[in-house]
Amino acid sequence: MKYSPLFPAFLIVSAVAVSACGFLSTDSTETQSPSPVSPLTTSPDAAASPDSPETASAPESPSAPASPAPDSSASSSATTYQEPNDLFQISFPEGYTHQETGSGIAFVSADQGFGGSVDFGSAQGQQLSTEKLEESLKQEYENRLEDVAWQDSQIQPDGSIRVDWVGRDTDGNDLDAISFVEQRGDTIFILNLYGINKAYADYNADAETIVGSYRVRQQ
Repeated sequence: MKYSPLFPAFLIVSAVAVSACGFLSTDSTETQSPSPVSPLTTSPDAAASPDSPETASAPESPSAPASPAPDSSASSSATTYQEPNDLFQISFPEGYTHQETGSGIAFVSADQGFGGSVDFGSAQGQQLSTEKLEESLKQEYENRLEDVAWQDSQIQPDGSIRVDWVGRDTDGNDLDAISFVEQRGDTIFILNLYGINKAYADYNADAETIVGSYRVRQQ
């Protein structure tokens, strides 16, 4: 498994921003203050629940990682990554490795069966609606993956959009995935989590640690 996420990180975030900007209306509104994070408990290959988790959570201060202390379900042996400019924070279970990509990080489990990425990029001064963020994300994934099937999408209490899907990347890996996309200030964040030739449900405990720790900065 390569460290590189599904495709070049900067390209997907930039493409989402550019694509969405082309369809903006003047009444697009900013996402509201988020609620505390809940960990993942279901897999995208099962019926998705409306109570499924949200991703990042943000406090009032723009200078700190956005939300409460990491979820108590996180393993004491988890490794925490703090983005150098304090844009986001995320933790991984024991055995995971991660690598900076230039616009975030990519990570993978010790057995190479579960991985993901956090990517971020500029919204180019535009405030994008949740509908356009989701539409543009799906369009780019359809362009860059060999195959993709959308299973469900839900707006989370924190204003992010959760998209459940399965697909196949250009290396022939089957992906059982969940993606979260959100805009905070002028920054678009995308969190991807996916089983790699394995069921997402096999890694629910890992997903709980990762999603329960994920924080982005409200800007």
